[in-house]
Amino acid sequence: MKGRVQKVTVWHLMPELWYAGNKGTDVMYVNVSIYDVYGYEVCSALMDSAERIQSETESLFENGVCKRSTTKAGGRTLAQMNLVSEKRGTLEYSMEKNGRRFRMTVKQSSIGRHHKSVITEDGKVVTISTIRTDRSGNPVKVTEKEPQTGKKTVETNMYDENQNIIEKHITTWNEEGEKEENIVYTKYGDLDEHGNWKDARTYNQYGFPEEVLVREFEYWE
Repeated sequence: MKGRVQKVTVWHLMPELWYAGNKGTDVMYVNVSIYDVYGYEVCSALMDSAERIQSETESLFENGVCKRSTTKAGGRTLAQMNLVSEKRGTLEYSMEKNGRRFRMTVKQSSIGRHHKSVITEDGKVVTISTIRTDRSGNPVKVTEKEPQTGKKTVETNMYDENQNIIEKHITTWNEEGEKEENIVYTKYGDLDEHGNWKDARTYNQYGFPEEVLVREFEYWE
């Protein structure tokens, strides 16, 4: 996103009802994100079609590092993490999720435009992510592996002149090694004064519409 964004509200609309002009009944769900002055997401919420909060996450950042984060839904805590240590690119957190307590480490490294992140839980590697970016820093290829399950996802992105994703190729492998390929195309509408898109439509590889997105921005002064 461009500019000093403070808040973004995204309405996810059902394309069939939106095209039919059925305003008021076409909302599937709503996402709201709030950012601090440095661009870090400090609060997010998922709301239903009536904009009632279903779940929310609050995070605290210091010097670009997440110190703690809590996710709640229905008045109870679903997940909570607190930073325990920070050593040379490795962050260690104490985690509590779905009634289970464990230690999570996040180790990040970069060589040129190639970035790697390894996440462990109680010493066991659960996710390995690699990201290759273009010269503008946009992710052009994202690979995520789950060594314990065998799952793998590869996403390849193509961008327009405004650095918005217009074509995303998604290849997934499940636990049995079965492969599935999908393509998502995105067409954008108007931009705001900062160059951020205000509405977009997504289509699958067969040309069928999947979603209509409407965004509203608030900026830091």
